[in-house]
Amino acid sequence: MADSPVPPWKFWHPLPFWQVLLIALAAQLVCTIPVVALQELAGIRLGGAGVGAAGGIVMYLTVRAFAKRKLEAKP
Repeated sequence: MADSPVPPWKFWHPLPFWQVLLIALAAQLVCTIPVVALQELAGIRLGGAGVGAAGGIVMYLTVRAFAKRKLEAKP
């Protein structure tokens, strides 16, 4: 399966969409696991909306970093 070209206006340009999905999954897990651990192990109750927002911000920044690195590596 050939990678389709990503339009330059998309924030993940030039990464393929499957890489963006993997980064999003990892970012959500990294932000969610500590909160769940605090809730289950320490009994500290925290809201879930902030965790989701933090995961989204981490995902966006990580995708932009990977996309920038890939653009700079192109000859």
